[in-house]
Amino acid sequence: MSIYHLSKDKFTSDEGVQRTIEDSEGLTVNGNLFLNYKINESNGFQLGIGAPFLVRDVRPDGLTRRFVANLEYGFTF
Repeated sequence: MSIYHLSKDKFTSDEGVQRTIEDSEGLTVNGNLFLNYKINESNGFQLGIGAPFLVRDVRPDGLTRRFVANLEYGFTF
C-alpha cells in the first residue's frame, strides 16, 4: 500500500504560532501479508502482518512502527 503525504505537517508552538515540519512530506510504501487457516466450514483464523518498505524522512504523526501483526478469529453462521 502506497501513501503520498502531499504537504508538510504543521504544529502550533507553545507561543500559539503555527509552524511547518521540514521533510515531513513524501512517499510511504507498506507491505502486507495475510495468512488464513480454516479450522472447519464455519471457523477460522487470519494472521495479518505489515511492515514499511519506504518511509518519509520525518514522521511526526506518532504512527511509526517497525511492523504490526494482528491475529483474528472469524466465524460464519
